[in-house]
Amino acid sequence: MIPLWLDGLRRTSAAQGTPRLAALCMILMMLVPALTAFGLTARRQGPREAVRVLGLARATPWRHEVHSVAIALTIPLGLTAAGLIVATLAHWYTPAHLPGPATITPLVLSALVSIPLYFGEELGWQGYLLPRLLRHGRIRGLLISGAIWGAWHVPMTALGGSYPGHSVLLGIPVAVVTAMLLGTVIATVRLSTGSVWAAVAAHLSLNEFALPLTSDVSGHLVDPLLAGPLSISTWPACALAVLAIWLTCRRCAGHHAPGDGAAPRGLVAVRSGDLPKG
Repeated sequence: MIPLWLDGLRRTSAAQGTPRLAALCMILMMLVPALTAFGLTARRQGPREAVRVLGLARATPWRHEVHSVAIALTIPLGLTAAGLIVATLAHWYTPAHLPGPATITPLVLSALVSIPLYFGEELGWQGYLLPRLLRHGRIRGLLISGAIWGAWHVPMTALGGSYPGHSVLLGIPVAVVTAMLLGTVIATVRLSTGSVWAAVAAHLSLNEFALPLTSDVSGHLVDPLLAGPLSISTWPACALAVLAIWLTCRRCAGHHAPGDGAAPRGLVAVRSGDLPKG
């Protein structure tokens, strides 16, 4: 993000477009986690083993994998829809119409082209970072992962990237809390499937569908702080999802004796031999 700071870029309105320099910096930014994760893992264990350890290898049959990806695509849309109901009741959002094929088709094409960028992030967050954070406990690891994900976006958030027109002192805390909530949900998708494919689908759905559809469905300019997948109006639905995850984790933990070494279901990469000691 340094070139953008030097260039003096500052988003002051949601109607403001994305300059080419900003788009280029964001593309490079999204690729850094995966390149770092793959480089570190391949250096220790070789490229082939890195593919398996980071969760790129298929962990379940294709039918289950496709089913998991399909469900992952709907999760951000469901959370966003619940948040838009809250925003509408609070008079922060005004829905005008349902999206048609002319709106959805370009979004699908954009999503297909952008898939490598979301692998660029999730291979680092969910493939490399998450398994190491699970040493601190399931819920604690999930929340720490989300906080790091939010902190990763701070340089862009400070430039008005997520919440244009709002103070940095407001935008950054909101971004971190939102990332902790949404990141916990996405990481849980990763844990339940054992691969990063579903996590990529959830992240892609968030950015490529939930965000633009929020604006397309409304007849007015939308304030992303108040309405949309990254807004405070989605916090209640996300908090309920995190609570459900916590209750499920506690219930599953109750079925295992302390110290029995039970690994999270489906997470292929989390094995003592796959992680560095110390």
